[in-house]
Amino acid sequence: MNDLLIKGHFKGLDIAFSYAVTTKTVNEIVLLHDCDPAAAHILGRALTGALLSAAVLPEGQRLNVCWKYKGILRTVLADAGQDGTVRGFISPPQLNLTEDDPNALYGELGDLQVVTSNRDGKILNSGTAPVPLHDVAKDLAYYHCISDQVETGICAIIGFNADPENPVRLCRGWMLQALPGTDLERFERLRRRMDEPAFRERLNRCDTPEETASILIADEPGFDGFYMEDCPAPRFFCPCSRKKMEAVVRTLPIPERMELVQKKEPVRINCQFCNRHYELSIDECIAAWNRKERP
Repeated sequence: MNDLLIKGHFKGLDIAFSYAVTTKTVNEIVLLHDCDPAAAHILGRALTGALLSAAVLPEGQRLNVCWKYKGILRTVLADAGQDGTVRGFISPPQLNLTEDDPNALYGELGDLQVVTSNRDGKILNSGTAPVPLHDVAKDLAYYHCISDQVETGICAIIGFNADPENPVRLCRGWMLQALPGTDLERFERLRRRMDEPAFRERLNRCDTPEETASILIADEPGFDGFYMEDCPAPRFFCPCSRKKMEAVVRTLPIPERMELVQKKEPVRINCQFCNRHYELSIDECIAAWNRKERP
């Protein structure tokens, strides 16, 4: 099944949803970063959660989500656009877990930062919230609830193949959000169903949102069908460039610039998202600094 992203709402229930199949895209990013299974599980679900959230943004906007933890896992970053493009990384990509210990993996209370921007890179909104749930998808939903003040539930699942060249067997997710006028008791009932094994098993087996959602809205009075809208399909895309790496060099403080000039060695920069390598000569660095500092 090809990757896809859909948004819509349950007619009669005042509940919006987004649904994503991200298998191929997540597989590409997991391979790019050489993730071990534990890291792939976390990163894949983070990417899916970011895409589900970005699907409901206005055209041209992006969501940058950064989870900061204090255990073995340090950082997860997912950058997703309303246009379906996504990139991300996890640090470290090799978690080397020997036992199932969430406290060791996540550590003490971390935080999550979300930045929304437009296609020109202008920041439209940003916020930070604690991440108390030791789960990237649930922590993102928690952020939407307390920072965006929109009741939200996110479920993201990932499964694996015993194939190092094609490790991700499937990756899918659902997001529910309460619309104005939503019956919050009903919303909470549907959100709880997303955590039940029956729903996760249905999400694992079924390809269409209607089939999966049937277990969520079963016997709900007032339900009057689905409204669904196709979004651009998920795809990995990294917009890094030599010009952007020159911008990175321009952020170096003057003492570090002087040290680089004295060494006369090229500056090597690696893009964290796509692992592309850039090398700038000292002459190119000096030219970049002068462009920045010229009146």
